[in-house]
Amino acid sequence: MLSSVAFLSSPLLLPSTEWSDYRRLITIGLSCSLLGDFFLIPSHHEFHGLNKSSDKEGKVSISFQLGIVAFAAAHIAYTVAFLQDSSLTSWKVFATTFVATLAAAKWLGVIYPPPHHSLQTNVLDLNIAPDMKPLVSAYAVIIGAMFAAATATAPLVVPTDWFHSRALGAAMFVVSDLFVAKNAFGKSSAARNRGIVSIFVGYALYFWAQMVIAGTVYA
Repeated sequence: MLSSVAFLSSPLLLPSTEWSDYRRLITIGLSCSLLGDFFLIPSHHEFHGLNKSSDKEGKVSISFQLGIVAFAAAHIAYTVAFLQDSSLTSWKVFATTFVATLAAAKWLGVIYPPPHHSLQTNVLDLNIAPDMKPLVSAYAVIIGAMFAAATATAPLVVPTDWFHSRALGAAMFVVSDLFVAKNAFGKSSAARNRGIVSIFVGYALYFWAQMVIAGTVYA
């Protein structure tokens, strides 16, 4: 939560008092992400798996669902920001990246996974509850559009030393969400089977992604 507040402060504390559409939209996205972090803070028994009698594979809390909605809103804000603040948009790149991302999501099992996994389908071995599949699939479409917008647009102003910082931040966000999906919906997602390295990598990618995206805001 503290890291998310720090990222949100980046566009808020810029010396310029003029708010461009890009600055406003990225701020909205960071705010929605902060809200998502709050909703995704697991309860004691959810995170540590202490209440094994109520454990059901694929079942998630209302708070988790609200977290997904909040992050979906963040990605929508990022998508609009990238598309608006662009000197050149390649719709061919957008379409190719979008389709490839959704195909990968389907292959990994994020979008309507079958009950069994293999090298051809549901590679992550996810077990998503039927009532969650539409929400998770919609989220995959939204974050796919965000990643596509980040790769297909050229920013009007490049406030960092690297031109492709948007795409980097978006890519890290996508990968970090795969760790979230595995932890939340994986058939071996009980706390005793979670690797500390996997959790660390997922969080590191997420926070680094937010830092990179926040850094694209210019005065």
